[in-house]
Amino acid sequence: MKPLRIAMWSGPRNISTTMMRSFSSRSDTHVTDEPFYAHYLKRTGVNHPGYEKILQSYKTDYHHIINNLINDIPCNKSVWYQKHMAHHLDPSDNLKWTNSFMNCLLIRDPNHVIASFLNKNDLKDVDELGYPQQLKLFQYHDNQIPIVDAKDILLNPEGMLMRLCSLFDITFEEKMLSWDKGPHSQDGMWGKYWYDKLWKSTTFSLYEERESMIDDKYKAILEKCILIYEELHRYRTRPL
Repeated sequence: MKPLRIAMWSGPRNISTTMMRSFSSRSDTHVTDEPFYAHYLKRTGVNHPGYEKILQSYKTDYHHIINNLINDIPCNKSVWYQKHMAHHLDPSDNLKWTNSFMNCLLIRDPNHVIASFLNKNDLKDVDELGYPQQLKLFQYHDNQIPIVDAKDILLNPEGMLMRLCSLFDITFEEKMLSWDKGPHSQDGMWGKYWYDKLWKSTTFSLYEERESMIDDKYKAILEKCILIYEELHRYRTRPL
């Protein structure tokens, strides 16, 4: 088959790493974990756990990273699944390089995202959550790239994965529904700070409806995110 590069664009506090784990279970797929993370840390100076080690261990130049991502697919695989975080993009970044990818947006209700985000981080700006960058990607590609919602995936993992595989023109594999417990070799070195729940899992978690209480001081950010989320949600892909 023709080499396929999938760029899955998520915001923080979503199921992006779970989706990476799912695709890593495929026989034909190589996965890459947040290739722009070190670039983002260097550009913003945000003090995430492992900051210095990450900058020392990963590429930080935007164009060098892109050159690697559009190169040959590693390990003689035919599919390259790249887990990207939309908030790692700067508003001024040129998106032309994404034209050679099968792009997809992974979205989640901002009420849940913000509540989860605030458990581990302070929140100062809407750009930290990736919604504006996701909208920019969607508009750049003429509203033509697939959008999947985390809730839909957790409610019906098999149906949504079958739908995605159909859109990507690849065969669905049953093994995408499970994986080995613990850290995997493809995980970024930041996994020890962020992936504790994933490392205990062997499949998709069950969806739980929950009420998210968000302090009024974040109301303006929440409202901005909801406007974008609702716009993108209208275009979301449904399960087969």
